[in-house]
Amino acid sequence: MPDPTAACDLCWLPLRFGAVSHELEEHTYRFCCMGCRQVFVMLLAAAEPGDPADFRNTEMFRRCQEMGVIPRSAADLARRQQEPLSAAAPTPAAGDSAQLQLTLKIADMWCPACAWVIEETLRHQKGVLDAACNFATDRLRCSFDPVRSAPADIIRTVEKLGYRAALPDDTGTAKESRREFIRFGVSAFLTMNVMMLSFALYTGFFSALSAESVFKISWPIFFMASAVLFYGGGPIYRKALTAARTAHFGMETLVAVGALAAYGFSTYNLLHGSIHLYFDTAAMLTTLVLLGKALERRAKDAVQEELGTFFALQPAKVRLLSPATPGGRYVAAEMLQPGDRFQVAAGEVVAADGTILSGSAEVDESSLTGEPRPLTKTPGERLRSGVRVVRGVLTLRAEQVGPASTLGQMLAIMQKALDAKTRLEGRTDRLLQWFVPAILLLALLTGLACLWSGLTGEAAMIRTVTVVVISCPCALGVAIPLARVAGISVAGRGGILVREFSAFETAHRVDTLVFDKTGTLTDGRWTLLAVRPLGAIDSTQALQLAFSLEDGQTHPIAAAIQRKAEAAGLQRLPLEDRTVSENGIAARLAGRRVRIGSALFAGGGGAPAPPGAAPEE
Repeated sequence: MPDPTAACDLCWLPLRFGAVSHELEEHTYRFCCMGCRQVFVMLLAAAEPGDPADFRNTEMFRRCQEMGVIPRSAADLARRQQEPLSAAAPTPAAGDSAQLQLTLKIADMWCPACAWVIEETLRHQKGVLDAACNFATDRLRCSFDPVRSAPADIIRTVEKLGYRAALPDDTGTAKESRREFIRFGVSAFLTMNVMMLSFALYTGFFSALSAESVFKISWPIFFMASAVLFYGGGPIYRKALTAARTAHFGMETLVAVGALAAYGFSTYNLLHGSIHLYFDTAAMLTTLVLLGKALERRAKDAVQEELGTFFALQPAKVRLLSPATPGGRYVAAEMLQPGDRFQVAAGEVVAADGTILSGSAEVDESSLTGEPRPLTKTPGERLRSGVRVVRGVLTLRAEQVGPASTLGQMLAIMQKALDAKTRLEGRTDRLLQWFVPAILLLALLTGLACLWSGLTGEAAMIRTVTVVVISCPCALGVAIPLARVAGISVAGRGGILVREFSAFETAHRVDTLVFDKTGTLTDGRWTLLAVRPLGAIDSTQALQLAFSLEDGQTHPIAAAIQRKAEAAGLQRLPLEDRTVSENGIAARLAGRRVRIGSALFAGGGGAPAPPGAAPEE
């Protein structure tokens, strides 16, 4: 039976529902819930006060109580033990189009417990459907309902905990995107007005307009079209000018020549009182190109965000062990050198290839091999970077670090595939070098032929400009590189590492796929399919008991048990003396010891007693 006088070492509430322990320098601290344990670990890592007895007086303790991470009273603790796990953050339904994804960079995290507290706090926030914070990469990814919450609300919640949160691209890239959006918006607004007023001029082809009417309509069109060309089209013309100087022509050259020719010809007619003005053509051509650029940037930003998730596999921090800090301290991963000793705990990603010196743990190698089943690693075995520790703590000696490590080589392969040009893209670049001069020459010959055939100078000019305008290869210059980047991103999300993009060009000829192991043909998510009890206990009692023991655990198998129990509407049992170790969880139920975990930990002495059974001495 638990000691009735025992209390949580952080919030001082009684340990009525069992305890979660934490080992530190041969001393065991016991807590009433996972929240208290994680906040205690955070405060230890932050080293705000030196004495753990003073942790209740810290600002972080008060904030976590306000945010619901730590229980405020015994009644609050009892309510937490009874409420379903799904009440905090409802799992989003598959294919729910109402939810949005948000990725944030988190600064000032001290240890992995900080990431847990951020996740737990956001899961209790209205409108947040799911949250996953990675301490090693300083990234937070969450799903939220845009009707009930917003990115600004999520950022404020994180900042209330004392951390800094920002969008990953909240730098010069975001500012450039905003400038481009404003440039396109202004150009589109002015172009619509140019088109509207131009329609009034077009009626002059069918009914006579006075010189005063043409004057009043033409000059506003001129000024608005000038703003579109020289403000909206400024970047296009600068690129065209650079291309003309270096003789490396691109699609901007044809756009600039076509728009400026239409603008110049219309200006000439305007000064001579002609009704034949084509400012709308010049403005519309420029605005359409800006629209294409805006859509291209938006697509690229979405692709880069997905690629950022892949590149974020590389840890940003590592717990380095040294004679000065035998307990270890977190430093930038770049500081890790071959021969250094470092430690990896549950939930962290191994930052370098190395040999295990001490500890035993279960690791998830699915990011490298596709095998979803956690594997047990012991001293003397080698571990590769990019592997995630599921349960346990390992101490390793670094051997290959940075670009030389397994993960570094994978990222280098991905980056090389992104940077390399496809054969079609290379042909396109070479084609443009001849295509642009050929089009300009064709336009000139068209104008000369029209003059030779007896057409007026105005008619010849119109046909010359038309040849240039309709020959712009915008789709060719945008679609191919964008399709390449998108293809690599989609493959990366599906677990396919693209070494050469040329594989996509020949994939349509593949008629047979051969897999070397069954582990690659899974979705990577554990699902509890059936419960087969032994002895007197039935399947429902066994599931309820496992659900109670695995309460608050993040192990993939624990998550599968929790989802199954929640779907069945089961409630937690009143366990006592609950302790969590590397290989399993133990507690007491009605005076009898119950366990869940590895075969060695759980033992083979028969099935545990069902709920309500007579206590065993």
